[in-house]
Amino acid sequence: MISLDVLTPYHGDPEYLYRAVDSVRALEDTDWRMTIVEDCYPGGEAVQRRIEAIGDDRIRYLRNEKNLGVAGNKHRTIREATREYFTVLDADDLMLPTYGKQIAALVARRPDAALLQPAVEVIDERDVPHFPLPDRVKSWARPTTGDGILSGETAVASLLRGNWLYTPALTYRRDIAQDLVERPDSDAVHDLAMVVDILLRGGTLVLGAEVAFRYRRHKQSHSSTVARSGERFAQERAYFIDIESELRARSWHKAAAAARHRVFSRLNALSQLPGAASARQTDAVRSLLRHALS
Repeated sequence: MISLDVLTPYHGDPEYLYRAVDSVRALEDTDWRMTIVEDCYPGGEAVQRRIEAIGDDRIRYLRNEKNLGVAGNKHRTIREATREYFTVLDADDLMLPTYGKQIAALVARRPDAALLQPAVEVIDERDVPHFPLPDRVKSWARPTTGDGILSGETAVASLLRGNWLYTPALTYRRDIAQDLVERPDSDAVHDLAMVVDILLRGGTLVLGAEVAFRYRRHKQSHSSTVARSGERFAQERAYFIDIESELRARSWHKAAAAARHRVFSRLNALSQLPGAASARQTDAVRSLLRHALS
């Protein structure tokens, strides 16, 4: 049985959060503790009362004194981990009851792994499975369709070419992940940045073939809204430029080239152009074109 910290940065629809909590409480053969860190959500006091009314002493609810933003609150939440392994469950995603058992099986397979992810099912706002374009792209970019072990430059190059991971489904080994430094202005790309930084520390990524997690793909998600405005791609471009320089200094030239070309990120920017153009968002169009063509 695995001992697992489930950490949830929270700022959003409380109904999704309550369902996420229910999914954690349904975990089988898992010694878990859940910590929710609310990032100044309006009406958060009522949400806290609802969570505390569950009466489960394995769940803690904490509130930030000031809004930290997506990346800032994730890093703040990670600092609450005390167990050997933790997962950062987004407040609108769901664990299947077998999640802990699947992670335990992956740990047994590769005890030194720093990152572990079972297979993922994508759902919409109504919990109905679907497979939109972003997830089809992820499936094309993923280097393996089943079990897999990746590390070093090969893993970094693959992820920078196209981020095929579902990072909310990851379990992290605390000793290699908890003290990561937040990169500035990284809200749009902080998940990828964290994984790459762990791989740069020598971490190994282990993938499972059995579905144990449900990832929610919103039709109007925060990331897609930011993407249409061009802001997301400005942050992505800055990150890729910085990480390319770091990789060249390490002589990881294959990974540096993947950061420079950022193929799937460019294609994603191009896919956003029709929506930005039809909405007459001139600044967004310019930003998207700059990211795609520069």
